Amino acid sequence: AEKRMSTLEGLTNSIRALSAVMGVKVVEERARKEAMAVEAKAHTVAQVDSRTTTGRRPDAETAQMYALKAGQLVVEAVKGIVDLKGDDSVAGAKDDGGVDRVLDLTGSRDFMTEETASEALKPILEGAASGGGRIERVKLSTKSFGLAGAKVVAKALLVCKETLRDLDLSDVIASRPEDEALEVLRCICSAVESLDLHSLDLSDNALGEKGVRACAAALTSQKNLQALAFKNVGCSPEACEAIGELVQCKSSLKKLHLYNNMSDNRGSQAIARLIQELPSLEDFMMVSSRVMQEGGQALASALREKKLVSLNLSDNILGPETAAVLGPVLASQASLRVLNLSETCLMDEGVSLLASGLEGSANGLEVLELAANEITADSCANLARALVNKHRIRILNLKENELGDKGALALAAVLRDKRSLEVLDLYQNEIMRVGALAIAGVAAQLPSLKCLDLNANYIPAYGIHEIQSTVKGDILSEFDENEEDMADEDDSEELEDYNNSVVNDLAAKIAGL
Repeated sequence: AEKRMSTLEGLTNSIRALSAVMGVKVVEERARKEAMAVEAKAHTVAQVDSRTTTGRRPDAETAQMYALKAGQLVVEAVKGIVDLKGDDSVAGAKDDGGVDRVLDLTGSRDFMTEETASEALKPILEGAASGGGRIERVKLSTKSFGLAGAKVVAKALLVCKETLRDLDLSDVIASRPEDEALEVLRCICSAVESLDLHSLDLSDNALGEKGVRACAAALTSQKNLQALAFKNVGCSPEACEAIGELVQCKSSLKKLHLYNNMSDNRGSQAIARLIQELPSLEDFMMVSSRVMQEGGQALASALREKKLVSLNLSDNILGPETAAVLGPVLASQASLRVLNLSETCLMDEGVSLLASGLEGSANGLEVLELAANEITADSCANLARALVNKHRIRILNLKENELGDKGALALAAVLRDKRSLEVLDLYQNEIMRVGALAIAGVAAQLPSLKCLDLNANYIPAYGIHEIQSTVKGDILSEFDENEEDMADEDDSEELEDYNNSVVNDLAAKIAGL
């Protein structure tokens, strides 16, 4: 409990700090409320993930999942705050007349009876006489509703049906028996049928196919929905097929997010069929969903002719087979800003195929994540060529690969003019002194760089001192996991040959732009 309280303080500070970086000042009370929701959800996800068919995962793996989920949720919380820029709780959201626009119940884990739900939703219910005020966004996350409480929610939603546009129903049936949980979803979604929403979030509810179908009234009635999320909902292949069957906002849907589900190939193929019917899709996520090569190829093929802004298929076993289909798709993505394919088993073959597609497209790319893909110097040169014209790149995550000094030298050659680069993550990449110093020399010249991670590489102690002398300020990560005993003598002749061929070729390409 003490550790969780300490984590809560850290999450609160992180939310305020990240919001400040995005130009939004958040009062501590609002940040702490968001942090409580983040911590509760992350803890629940980690506890569920810790249980396997043969027992429990090691504590270290559970802690890693907890930290990963918390980090993702902090980013989502900050995005939500930034979307509401200008509201009171971001510095209680009110319009020009001082009327509340947002009702957010996130915080402690509470069971909502008719009485407690009526009290929590009083700002809406008391405005019934005047048309429900001007509520535009309702977030019920972390409150667990019984059927009596759900009926109060349904009443409140109908009160503000003229103005409500964003509805967050994530994590609202925790610990409820299945039959009651399904009735709660049906009750609330029957009211959603009367709304005209732009965004609907059903994440962090143990839905499965039964739960998805319990939400049928909401999914079939919304014709103008632009964003829909099913993250951590137990989205089985059957549930994915139900989503494809029920979703009716096909012409308007721009954002579809699925995460931490059990969809497998059959489920991803069902989602691929849905994607083919979404002409406006620009933001697609299907992360940690047990998608294999066959399902990945189906998804990639369905994304042809879409004008993507963000694509995240991380933590799936996609392999080079999926990259062979996705590479040509990326070649036509002029508007792509975010691409996350970390932990997708791409290997050198897959990365080279993707790099070929990216080389002449996505010039406005801001975030590229390819962590844990067994990338070596063999494909890093191709990746570097794809980065030559990516002058808006802000985040480059290549951690847990095998770039070595050669890969680091190739990256250093193309990152010299990337003045927007804020984060460069090369954690655990078998980089030794020569490659690390080349990266450090470039990092020292990048005005926007906030974080450079060279930890867990093979750098001798004197090399670390050289790096720390080159890169000033608090940009550098610690070197507490550096494996100095793995540092070999530099093979100067081999590195010089590589520099004269690959690196000089990259430099010439840059000069020719």
